[in-house]
Amino acid sequence: QPEFCKWAFNVPRGEACLLKWEMIPSDTDILVTHTPPVGYGDLCCTDVRAGCVELLSTVQNRVKPKYHVFGHIHEGYGISSDGKIIYINASTCDLNYLPNNPPIVFDITLPPGVQKS
Repeated sequence: QPEFCKWAFNVPRGEACLLKWEMIPSDTDILVTHTPPVGYGDLCCTDVRAGCVELLSTVQNRVKPKYHVFGHIHEGYGISSDGKIIYINASTCDLNYLPNNPPIVFDITLPPGVQKS
């Protein structure tokens, strides 16, 4: 994820992030990341958007999954869409790190000819 609060396992925003996101296969239907894309479930309590610009570009322009599930920004919990992709911030904890947000459950429509086994 992009640099955030000097946490471990972060990379600088920009090219370093893009190199990581380029590793996502183009045929991904359900993408799960820790960090949100900018503009979707990423608004912090300080009114700052903490999402990743490069992730949004990768998701909308190349990968185009049906669902993008993430967390990280607890106060961004919920579901939104750009009309093509459904974005789910599934953070179970609230801003105080208490598990107050219920799990988000969603149904996946199988493609024609595919049966549930």
